Amino acid sequence: MREIFEDIYHIGDSGCSVYLVNTHSEEGLVLIDCGMSLEMIKKITKLNLDPMEIKHCIITHFHIDHIAACYDLKQYNKNVNYYAHEFDAEAIEEMGHDKETAAMWYGVKYQPIKLTKKLKGNLEILKFGIYEFQCIHTPGHTPGSISILIETKDKKKILFGQDLHGPIIPGVSNYDDYQNSLRKLLDLNADILCEGHFGIFQPASEVQRYINKYLD
Repeated sequence: MREIFEDIYHIGDSGCSVYLVNTHSEEGLVLIDCGMSLEMIKKITKLNLDPMEIKHCIITHFHIDHIAACYDLKQYNKNVNYYAHEFDAEAIEEMGHDKETAAMWYGVKYQPIKLTKKLKGNLEILKFGIYEFQCIHTPGHTPGSISILIETKDKKKILFGQDLHGPIIPGVSNYDDYQNSLRKLLDLNADILCEGHFGIFQPASEVQRYINKYLD
């Protein structure tokens, strides 16, 4: 658990890496994915942050290692609002998608949650406090995968690019879309990349190097 940049934290790994942004406003705290453990999320008290102040969670895609704890968090904190792309929404909001979400691989029974907003198109911006969360449709790993870009007060670009490594899963993923999405993310020229499983990459040259690894 550590601060990556002012207001931006890596709070731990449970299934996936879970990130948090402190908006310093009535919009409270914003999670990027939930991972698989409510107990891990609650440990933000070690950062002097209150889990009851989590008001928003942006879900990057429907895989169980990113969404398993969503239901438990909602039971714990009724004020949490969830956001995901419409192309991944059905598997998040309804039961019966254990193959697509990979819940069956993990031996987990997924409990659905309702989305406050279904993101549409290639880009939607969610504004919480001083931060604009650019939710960029980056399909490939799943049909509704998104990456999230925010800009800090001193103009640093921070990219939450969960699962940029893939994998490409038959019946769920699309390799051509995946390659196009990687090119789109390269063009953002992010200063810091917060990946879903393989850590935090900086400066910008390291971000470019990491993304380029997966391009043809």
